[in-house]
Amino acid sequence: MAQPITARVQFDSVTAEERIAALVAEYAGQSISPHRMEVIQRRALAIAMECMDVEIVLARQ
Repeated sequence: MAQPITARVQFDSVTAEERIAALVAEYAGQSISPHRMEVIQRRALAIAMECMDVEIVLARQ
């Protein structure tokens, strides 16, 4: 029989927003190419993932 699992997620949105704002500020006033935009988005996603804690647990029956 399959055992149910659950996930607990905690996200520090304040820290993520601060760090992503600092990342965006690095590029203020610059011309942003499509490639550079992709790089910025990937870095922002990496920051968001660093600010997230995910715990997968087996549900008790």
